[in-house]
Amino acid sequence: MPETFLLRLFSRLSARPRLRPYPGWQLGSRGKGATRWLYPLRKELWRRMPAPVLISWLDGLRVYAYPGDEACRSLFVTGYYEPNEFCVLDKILRPGMTFVDVGANMGLYTLFPAGRVGPQGTVLAIEPSRREFERLQRNVEANALANVRLVQTAASDRRGEADLLIAGGGRSGHNTLGGFGYETPLQGKERVQLQPLDEIVEREGLGRLDILKMDIEGAEHAALRGATETLRRFRPMILMELSDRSLQQQGSSGAEVWEFLSHSGYAMYAFDPRTGLPAPAERKRCWDSEIVLAVHRLASPVRW
Repeated sequence: MPETFLLRLFSRLSARPRLRPYPGWQLGSRGKGATRWLYPLRKELWRRMPAPVLISWLDGLRVYAYPGDEACRSLFVTGYYEPNEFCVLDKILRPGMTFVDVGANMGLYTLFPAGRVGPQGTVLAIEPSRREFERLQRNVEANALANVRLVQTAASDRRGEADLLIAGGGRSGHNTLGGFGYETPLQGKERVQLQPLDEIVEREGLGRLDILKMDIEGAEHAALRGATETLRRFRPMILMELSDRSLQQQGSSGAEVWEFLSHSGYAMYAFDPRTGLPAPAERKRCWDSEIVLAVHRLASPVRW
């Protein structure tokens, strides 16, 4: 059977997500609405996928699913990837906004905002890894998103260079400037450029910044220190992952990130596992790969 026919078939049979809260969602969750026979069929198709396939996603967007990648598997088999976070963005994003995606990976947090902020808005996607940057670029081109700017660098608190550990085993989201916080196989190392976010924002001429997403496997504290002026000037909402395992590999902790944001005027929210919606967060001694929202205390009230 010709491979092109197979890929079209795989594309048609991939899961279709809906924008709705998903209490207790974790990577690997089965998904909602899948019939008893369709879910195992998709799992088997994914196991046999011969090449990247372009699948449908939220808002009519299209995304390349790469064989072996854990995030792509979740999209193909269940349709969902961090659904609660995208429900929040659905309520917040408006035409004309500016969204900055630090640690863009293949671009899910680039594509969705780009469609929502429209031609008058801007999405700036920052990704240092050559492999992920190429996938990001391919996904942006597949959706003809003219309002997206791509920057291949790593956000930090200084200029310079560093070794980026490239994760193997389908765990592209684990690339890191420190040691792996989890049992992640190493595919190789890549020398990347470091730049403070303040300098990137100034160079790109951003006149506003509404939402800052950050998922950079332990480099969050350094990136925030390099964005001090940006946070003071724009007071963006911040969507980020906190993982002490990863932060400790780079000499920081979730407590230090919390303290930094608190001193910068931010209140913290976490996703309630019972509702899938944000709720005021409590300080923790240890954060374990949890998504948090930081909202400036002087910003307009947000309705989730």
